[in-house]
Amino acid sequence: MNSARTLSTLFLLGSLVSCGGAEDNTEPPAELTPIEYDVPLQLNWSLDTRASRNSASYRLRPLVIGDRAYSIDTNGRVTCVDLVKGRKLWKFDTDLTPIAGLSGNEQVLIATSEDGDIVAYRESDEELVKLWGTRIQSEIRSPPVVDGDQIFVRSVDGKLRSLAIADGAEQWVVSRRVPALSLTGNSQPLVAGPLVFAGFDDGKLIAYERDSGQTRWESTIATPSGRTEIERLVDVDGRFVLGDGVIYVASFQGRLAALQAVNGELLWSREFSSYQPIAIDDDALYLSAADSHLWAIDRRTGSAFWKQEVLHARRITAPAVIGDNLVVADLDGYLHWFSKGEGTLLSRIRTSYTRNYVQPITWKDTVLTLDRLGLLASVSVRQ
Repeated sequence: MNSARTLSTLFLLGSLVSCGGAEDNTEPPAELTPIEYDVPLQLNWSLDTRASRNSASYRLRPLVIGDRAYSIDTNGRVTCVDLVKGRKLWKFDTDLTPIAGLSGNEQVLIATSEDGDIVAYRESDEELVKLWGTRIQSEIRSPPVVDGDQIFVRSVDGKLRSLAIADGAEQWVVSRRVPALSLTGNSQPLVAGPLVFAGFDDGKLIAYERDSGQTRWESTIATPSGRTEIERLVDVDGRFVLGDGVIYVASFQGRLAALQAVNGELLWSREFSSYQPIAIDDDALYLSAADSHLWAIDRRTGSAFWKQEVLHARRITAPAVIGDNLVVADLDGYLHWFSKGEGTLLSRIRTSYTRNYVQPITWKDTVLTLDRLGLLASVSVRQ
């Protein structure tokens, strides 16, 4: 990335408040309102996982495998946490400078860096053992996806790569042109059967053959419009989801769309602006819009079941589904509990005193949150 584009992107990041909406930067956050239906919540435990955290930590979402969470900080230190007891099991220094969280499974953990490092580890005797490492010539701003014997890596230079999980050898690479200005972030690839799907900064969603990298289909989710580069931003940066053979994807300043995964046929679309992951259940999609309004959208038609504006401009995270409820975190460290059916605000609890960037994680009957300084907390409904 040249220095001019870097400066522009940093300026944009500031104006969007670390990938928040521009509206959030100009309007004061909504005041917290009294709650009519107060569901009793309890803080089970909280744990400091940081060595160093800064504005680059907004994508360092922990990885949960079994009863353990693996968190990496901006100094490259991995912390393994026992989720049952809420205690640290071990720490390990990778010497990387990550700006994306870990990925992997029970056999392998993958760490990346802003310098383009991709390193594979296995867990052994309360530490990590390096299996292999490789480097690409670009920043990695979203966690790779591990699926079978392949690793799919999306990098900021508009490329998607397939690597062999055994040794990191590159199997194929595809590339898209990157606009002069884009949001500071990239969406994770999505793997489904023989296809891998990737979103790009020009508003495109593309399906590739996972074995060869050949294009199966591409679809325009949003078309740039407006006079300025900022007005023309249409990045597909949120984590899109797959349900019953349909892909649901949103773009910034663009559209929310539903497409057939097999051929890219558009089922429906509507105007919508979001840069965050989508949550899903059998009936609805749940999204945090750029103005911090929370939406429930009918999966079949794209019409809105409800919209909740009570957290306007509070820079909320993407929602997470837990049972019949939705959970989002905000700029002041509060965790807000909503009903899925009507969008009613049911309860809130404060887990920290600084901003939560990453989407909460549901684990069994608890919700895990991570603030920007690395405080990991566990919350559940009090029985």
